[in-house]
Amino acid sequence: MNKELIYKTIKSEISSRVKEIHKALSNQKESLNTASESSAGDKHNTSRAMMHIEEEKLGKQLAQLIQLNKVLIKVNPKKNFDQITLGSFVETNNGALYIAVPLGKISLKNKEIMCISLASPIGQALQGKKAGESVQFNGQLWEVKKIL
Repeated sequence: MNKELIYKTIKSEISSRVKEIHKALSNQKESLNTASESSAGDKHNTSRAMMHIEEEKLGKQLAQLIQLNKVLIKVNPKKNFDQITLGSFVETNNGALYIAVPLGKISLKNKEIMCISLASPIGQALQGKKAGESVQFNGQLWEVKKIL
């Protein structure tokens, strides 16, 4: 598996999500402005409050994505590792993992890869392990087959 391709896919996914949130925030502000021009009253105030809550939620999601991008910048996709650390691609008996940011599953070349952070419980359990080693996690044996 090509780590650079995985890295680019993750970077692209984060960028796509950031664009979606910017678009949603823009729509939210437009709706808020439109609501301000309409009639006053309890329904109006409730509607505006709900819009503000949604705007705050989108702002938090945007901040999280910016933070993920900061972590991803620290990863060198060209570097291979002999033990599991930030930036490792790991093949295990339970599937493939890319240790960088918690983005969930991505599919590349008909292969599913779980993108996790080193701070995740499985990331912590596997950290520092080498090919051929294994750990018990959630009652399941995780055997490290290959690390890139």
